[in-house]
Amino acid sequence: MTEPAADRPVEVGRRSPASSLTQAGRIGGLDLARAIAFMGMVAAHIGDDGQGGSDADGWTWLWIAHGRPSALFAVLAGVSIGIMTARGASLAQTRAKVATRAVGLILVGALVTALGTPVYVILANLGVMMLLVLPALRWRTPWLWGGAVVLLVGGGLALPTIQGWAASSWLGTFPVVDRLWWHHYPALVWAGYLLVGLAISRMDLRARAVRRGLLQGGLGIGVGAAMLGIGFGGTMPWPASGATFGWGPAWASMEAHSYSPVELVSNAGIAMATIALCLWLSDATGRWLAPLRALGAMAFTAYVAHVIVIAVVGDEIVYEPSNVALVVLLATFTAAAWAWRLRFAQGPLESLMTRASNAAATTVAGGPPTT
Repeated sequence: MTEPAADRPVEVGRRSPASSLTQAGRIGGLDLARAIAFMGMVAAHIGDDGQGGSDADGWTWLWIAHGRPSALFAVLAGVSIGIMTARGASLAQTRAKVATRAVGLILVGALVTALGTPVYVILANLGVMMLLVLPALRWRTPWLWGGAVVLLVGGGLALPTIQGWAASSWLGTFPVVDRLWWHHYPALVWAGYLLVGLAISRMDLRARAVRRGLLQGGLGIGVGAAMLGIGFGGTMPWPASGATFGWGPAWASMEAHSYSPVELVSNAGIAMATIALCLWLSDATGRWLAPLRALGAMAFTAYVAHVIVIAVVGDEIVYEPSNVALVVLLATFTAAAWAWRLRFAQGPLESLMTRASNAAATTVAGGPPTT
């Protein structure tokens, strides 16, 4: 989910708490962060980290691509919702637009999942998360941070119990509802990432002090949670021999997709720091990173397209990963996105989502919707 088109600076407005995000235009640093999130998820799916492919050719540092990019993707979805709230003519219109996009993600996610690839598709889960945070669009910022802590920490602790209950209940396999506690991207917990994004959207992201604080705070949270996990002997995320302790409690695990409170909070901090770095890097490099920003602006389309590629090529691209295939695929997607954005304001799926959500806003709330 992305904010509307046009790569130009964002002016400071006065209409809402998200004062730095209220005017039309894209924020290049957020698109750059989306590109990183997308590339990380693709690397997690087809990249060779030395565990599933050839050890001789594997890039062991690719362990960072497991879990963290998808968490960044969810945080950025929350930032986008905050931007929509700031720019919306009314709260009713914004909620109609967010709900429409959420339903669109659920439908597209179901279609992409039906392709039968080995990829755990996040789209439907993300749509459910967006529906869950609809009541929070006008929460005060401290409540957003507090809600994020409750979901990421409390939800992480309660998740095994909830999943156990769901497994014995008819609701456990009920379509869409099961995404609340699914074994990948459980929406009840991951909605906390969207609350983090909503809180970030309230900041003046052009201000150096804000970016510095976001970077320092994110690193502090990310590293601090990881150190807590290490201190209690939790399973570590990297595969190196001797580095995985695994004798600690489940809540201290740092293993990717363990959904422990430590992993969830650490990933949230890393996402915050990544966004701050991308905001700075995008401004510092000017047009040099335009292809990556174009890719980030079309992250929804690119995500769906990469799953289709996996379906066409076959499961072996996942089960027999190759970093040559990874680099070729990412380069191709980046070039294609750049070429598309030179001519069109939005990617094809982004444009379709915008038209549908604008129509819903007009129907539900009346009056012309704002993008």
